[in-house]
Amino acid sequence: MDKYNVSITQRAYSDILECVLFVNNVSQQVAKDLYKEIIFSIDSLKKCPNAFPNVDGLTIGGIPIKRMPIHLGRYLILYKVESNLVTIYDVIDSRKDNSILKL
Repeated sequence: MDKYNVSITQRAYSDILECVLFVNNVSQQVAKDLYKEIIFSIDSLKKCPNAFPNVDGLTIGGIPIKRMPIHLGRYLILYKVESNLVTIYDVIDSRKDNSILKL
């Protein structure tokens, strides 16, 4: 049984779409696979969201932001855990924006 609920912000939905559309320029199949991997990874946070590290110095409302690397580390899912709610804030293509890695 899942312990946590997951909420995805509109910004995160937009990030997912941007990542998938970017990859779709190269391969539709890879884009479909990436989408499935992102959704599967987000869904897995329902069971064990604290398995991933905090992003040093980054908080929302005083609660640390965590990062989950996926797709060989090319993408980062940024989220916070508060009580039994996991909120997804961003899905970042680390090849295009690695500034989050420097925090």
